[in-house]
Amino acid sequence: MGLVNRLKAALPALTLTLLALMGAAVVLSTGPLAIPAADLLAALIGRGAPEAELVLTLRAPRLLAALTCGAALAGAGAGFQILFRNPLAAPDLLGVSSGAGLGAAVALLLGAGTVLVQSAAFAGGLAIGGLAMGCAALTRSGDGRLALILCGVVAGALASAGLGLVVIVAEPYSQLPAITYWLLGSFTRATLAEALFALGPICLGGAILLWLGFRLDVLSLGDEQARSLGLSARALRVTALAAAALMTSAAVALAGIVGWIGLLAPHAARLIVGDRAGQLIPASMAIGALFALIIDRMATAFGPAEIPVGLLSAAIGAPAFLFLFVAASRRS
Repeated sequence: MGLVNRLKAALPALTLTLLALMGAAVVLSTGPLAIPAADLLAALIGRGAPEAELVLTLRAPRLLAALTCGAALAGAGAGFQILFRNPLAAPDLLGVSSGAGLGAAVALLLGAGTVLVQSAAFAGGLAIGGLAMGCAALTRSGDGRLALILCGVVAGALASAGLGLVVIVAEPYSQLPAITYWLLGSFTRATLAEALFALGPICLGGAILLWLGFRLDVLSLGDEQARSLGLSARALRVTALAAAALMTSAAVALAGIVGWIGLLAPHAARLIVGDRAGQLIPASMAIGALFALIIDRMATAFGPAEIPVGLLSAAIGAPAFLFLFVAASRRS
């Protein structure tokens, strides 16, 4: 493919990324205390007015958390949908979200601080995802996708059962509200250091999925087609699943459980760029980041009390997904 054709193929994803960055600039500059564009740019290089730098300090961590989590969940969702050839596949298909929730809940039950809670959530998500993939590897099923789905359901159910047990034994006046608040999802509690730390595994997972782009397209045609081209279907699937699980665990550890982004964004991107992984994954990540910015802004728009973003993502994502599903059905 020539350079011109590559640029044409990348143009939709680049445009969506630019829209997400423009949305981020709007979020930074607007709010109870608006910041002119010139002051915002000056604050970004450390030469702004004190109030501009203060607002930037308060808004930047939340903004980065929203962008990071939205992009991670959407990219992981696109990867899962390509791998399983299933438009209903989502980042929590292997029970990663439930595992991260269990890890965070146990840490909160033990009175751990924010850093340990996020570390426990990250480890819990990877552990449950690893359990699902390990169990699937032990089976001799001819269809590796089916084995992964079934083992993911089992691993997720075990994590959900453990989470329910933690909720039962949690102290009802301090621990239980903290666990519930974490599970409902929020970008508020993230610090800049935590958001930057989560950016590492998310960028790594996204880079792996993009690197596997053509191979994922081949794998989506079936294991036999992949083998005929000298590709190992099992190795490809494990690598891509590990990358998607890494992204999901980091996102949930940073912001809690925020659903629907990983299901909705790939469908929206597919209507724009089609099914090729090299275009679908970055476009999905840009749309996911933009959607996360929107729901985060809406979380503070209805009064002094902030609405958990997990609730908003479900309230908005469910009807939006239905609309996209109907639009895609009519288009096909």
